[in-house]
Amino acid sequence: MDEMLKESLDGFDTLWQRVSGGEKKPPESAGTTSLEDTLLALIHDEKCAGAASAALTRLFQGDDRAVLLRHNHEARRHMRRLRAEYFIATGVTAGSNEDCRATDGKLPALRTALMQATEMAGRYENASRHEDWSDLRELFAAFAADEHRRARELRSLIIGSF
Repeated sequence: MDEMLKESLDGFDTLWQRVSGGEKKPPESAGTTSLEDTLLALIHDEKCAGAASAALTRLFQGDDRAVLLRHNHEARRHMRRLRAEYFIATGVTAGSNEDCRATDGKLPALRTALMQATEMAGRYENASRHEDWSDLRELFAAFAADEHRRARELRSLIIGSF
């Protein structure tokens, strides 16, 4: 990894705590987490991913902007589907009422989006392996693949910014 990039990424967790006001992340989708909690956490993640992509589109032009617009569209599509699954599971229409904190600056915002996409891919992969949620396994696996691709594209945007 480029030394300058590595230095700019060091201390991200400390920065995140300061930017987010020390807020805790939504619950992880572990084997003991309910489907409802997992869906709510993923809905929140997709809402924040869409907000980050929308904010980043103002900082880019051309093909890079098109990539971020597609990320925004995918996040909204994922969130709509997750909200539908939450309604099927609970009978309640869910939204995410939690704020998504913005990160100022092109590189920090890209890194935040990269870390978020990587974390979301892991959550989707964990959810796809949950034994009791076999009817959603393919959906979660497809969304994990989308997040892995999104992370690769964001990483490319970061590297291209140097």
